[in-house]
Amino acid sequence: MSMGKDRTQRIRPRRSDVRADVLGAAREVFEELGYHRASTDLIARRAGFSKGALYSNFDGKDDLFLALLGHEVAARCDALASGVSAGTDPEAALAVVPAALLDMARDSRANLVFAEFRAHAAGDVDLSLRLAEVRERLVGSVAARISDEVDALGLELTVPAHDAATLLLALVNGLALEQVGHAGPVVSVDSLATKLRGLVRAS
Repeated sequence: MSMGKDRTQRIRPRRSDVRADVLGAAREVFEELGYHRASTDLIARRAGFSKGALYSNFDGKDDLFLALLGHEVAARCDALASGVSAGTDPEAALAVVPAALLDMARDSRANLVFAEFRAHAAGDVDLSLRLAEVRERLVGSVAARISDEVDALGLELTVPAHDAATLLLALVNGLALEQVGHAGPVVSVDSLATKLRGLVRAS
């Protein structure tokens, strides 16, 4: 009898699934409400779990946001690289990059929430250090991806890969802020392409 009861018990979700669902809900809530107005209660409810389930995977809202930041940058890097890899001619492949960066900037809500979080972290020394550590890991990951893609195109960087990654991330963040209130792109694809071409040369 007890064995039958065990079989009918609800299967407990895996920790990785709970974490993924919470991150997905957090992305939605942060984009809707911004960093400060978002609450862990709402994020947990949106994910379909208790607040305790959220805190068993993350130390709090700051920790959750830092984890989400890593996922978002990785996803954007993958999207950008897949577009570049699709081209066989270096010139054609490089033409994809400025358009993709402008698209990311126009999808500015996530970037604005990140700017809000950076301002929040600036007032907390420990959180600032944690953000800097996360950022450094992300820049390193993006730099490695840039190096691989540039090599695949038969080109070489004119600046260190770490600098190229920092410049690309700064471009997206800065353009997103400039994009506020503008329906169209704040710079042309051609102008951005001219600047980006200075980062590479034939090997």
